[in-house]
Amino acid sequence: MTGGASGTMANWTPEVWSKLATITYRSNVVLPDKMDRRWEPELGVGRGDTVNIPAFSQNATSIARTTFGTAAALTFDGVTESQVQLVVNKLRYKAYGIPVEAAIQAMPSYVALLTEGIGTAIAVDVDGDLAGDDTNGLDAFTAIGADNVDVTDDDVLSGETNLNSVNAPMSGRFFVVSPQTRASLLKIDSYRNQLYSSIGKLDASAGPGYLGPLYSLQAFMSNNLEAGSAGKKNAIWHQEAIAFAAQKELTINKDLNVEDGLINQYVGWMVYGYKMVKSTFGREVDGK
Repeated sequence: MTGGASGTMANWTPEVWSKLATITYRSNVVLPDKMDRRWEPELGVGRGDTVNIPAFSQNATSIARTTFGTAAALTFDGVTESQVQLVVNKLRYKAYGIPVEAAIQAMPSYVALLTEGIGTAIAVDVDGDLAGDDTNGLDAFTAIGADNVDVTDDDVLSGETNLNSVNAPMSGRFFVVSPQTRASLLKIDSYRNQLYSSIGKLDASAGPGYLGPLYSLQAFMSNNLEAGSAGKKNAIWHQEAIAFAAQKELTINKDLNVEDGLINQYVGWMVYGYKMVKSTFGREVDGK
């Protein structure tokens, strides 16, 4: 192989590994796609670090004409909306180095496994950020349920009723639970019995951690939820509650460190941010 061809291959290799790490990331991450990502295109590379999101009120009323069939002046709402700032201020990375003599002797599958590990590690931590942040994450919602106690049907209905009470749209509603709370839910006969199919059916047949429909919610499982005193903090929320933007999706870079002793260095990284936009559009559901 000529020197030029070798250099070309070196340029392509990180891109191939990026695809591998990205596939692994997406197969493990649960929460980002359950957030409001419609503002993400406003934060492309080179566009600064902030999106000003209009904090508009949820429409709940209209006006009836007092005298049907008779024209009358219209009443207009005064639009004096505030703004919520979505700031991209987080960088997550996972890096490792291999001495060149070990790298040339390593099995090809070894580097692939390390690259998959980059995707897994970042997925776990991004989920953890969104779950555990007590200002802008799931941990910021008002809590219902009880720590380290089985989540009940009443708890689920309470979380869903909250969404109904604040006029949250019927689509885009999510319920994310820990593995232990999944077991709690499966103790409820109406959740697992086909005779109650109008309520929903919990299974694991589609998507990362997907459990199935439950009332108006789509239920998922994650092992990366915030810990309570002894249990876990599950959550019920609508997608519009939290805005999320990845300014730079998971990317892999490779370099040769000559100064420290000929080490092949690999790093995966992503840049993102999130912001609570509608705090009433969710509930923390304490449980196991």
